[in-house]
Amino acid sequence: MRKILFAILAVSLMACEKQLDIIPKGQSTLSTVEDLELLLNYEYWHSSNYADLGVICNESIGAMPSVPDVLSRTNTLDYAYLAYDESVNRKELTSSDARYNGFYSAINYMNTIIAKMGEVKGDESRKPSLIAEARIMRAYYHWLLVNIYAEQYDESTAADKGGIPYVTDIDVSVEKTKLSLQDTYAKILEDCSDEVIAVLPEKSVNAFRAGKAFGYAVRSKVLMQMKNYEDALDYALKALAVNGTIEDRSYIKDEFSWKVSYDYAGNYAYIHGSNRAEPFMESLSLETGAMFEPDDYSIKYGTDWNEMFGEMMTGLAGCKLYFGMNAEANVLGITSDRMYYTAAECMIRTGEIEKGLQYVDKVRAFRIENCRPLADNYTAAMTEEEAMALLQPAKWIECIATYENFFDCKRWNTEEKYRRTITRDLGEHGKYSISPDSPLWILPFPANATRYNASLTQNY
Repeated sequence: MRKILFAILAVSLMACEKQLDIIPKGQSTLSTVEDLELLLNYEYWHSSNYADLGVICNESIGAMPSVPDVLSRTNTLDYAYLAYDESVNRKELTSSDARYNGFYSAINYMNTIIAKMGEVKGDESRKPSLIAEARIMRAYYHWLLVNIYAEQYDESTAADKGGIPYVTDIDVSVEKTKLSLQDTYAKILEDCSDEVIAVLPEKSVNAFRAGKAFGYAVRSKVLMQMKNYEDALDYALKALAVNGTIEDRSYIKDEFSWKVSYDYAGNYAYIHGSNRAEPFMESLSLETGAMFEPDDYSIKYGTDWNEMFGEMMTGLAGCKLYFGMNAEANVLGITSDRMYYTAAECMIRTGEIEKGLQYVDKVRAFRIENCRPLADNYTAAMTEEEAMALLQPAKWIECIATYENFFDCKRWNTEEKYRRTITRDLGEHGKYSISPDSPLWILPFPANATRYNASLTQNY
């Protein structure tokens, strides 16, 4: 049934893409509400985060790389990130970038919906909510872009730092000027405002679409990345009030594999990487592998994280490689499970330390057999830093294969209490370190974008 559904969807979307492509200057022949709505159903394909973001933050060492082979070829992006070599000219090696191109392609679809909805035929009552969906998705894709291709937001410096182009029109002939980091975030906040969220449907139409939970979650994540933890907490709790699903992984004890579908109830909006099967072939760093709790169902009973295949593929003894096809993890979207961690950190940052640890435990109870609550460690004398030290490894494991560990590291790197130099142990192949201020934390704009846009100077 699922195959039939996606076959129908694919045919419909190919028709929409054709209509979008054949008309100059971003115009299209889409003429009804239903035509435009199909653009919201599109299943986007991008690069997997563990190909670069996960390597930079040392979540992983890549997608089943041969470590000695990568280290032997010193003029590649893979080498630059694995060896943390800042001398590699990354912008010259980045002729194109599937993620960058894909995100802006998605934004163009959203802009088409917003620009054309007023003039097309169809049910007028549905138009406001469809426009709201497009604006929330536009905000989210821009937020992902700015956190990958620009510096971490800091209120004291954001006005002077480079951001990204915030694209709101469909005229491809007009240059899209890069904004400051401050102005980029201001535009994102406009597109995920309370007024926009209020018009979203209570429940998303399908796994790829935005509902109110996604809207609240997007605004929460934007505010959290701005280090506005108090307001971010408010929206995280609103998202969880709409959808607070937690995936119960205790079945791994009997089935020996993590099985989660793209239409899992806890997906606020599902956006995958280069494959539906994620995190297929992610090779964890030794440091990440050591963060798993011994009684984690996926380690204690699961066969997916496989050290034999890890060493065979990477040449690194002890490396855990994900060799399973049953998981369709939401690597670029947002889940309710991870929203508990957003709320938990915001609680800890705003003085609600015990409650924050309790929110971590809400998820851990479904991840760890005979789970001992972290909140049991709480005393009135516990500091924020001590509570964060309990949260961070649990959140890190929960967020494997997503952008979240990379984004968290960038944010923590601008805070004196949490910034740290990361050291990666590659066994006999050496140890490599990245500082909190390394330019490697900012990915280069691709040449196929900078070549035609004079404003698009690199942000590092």
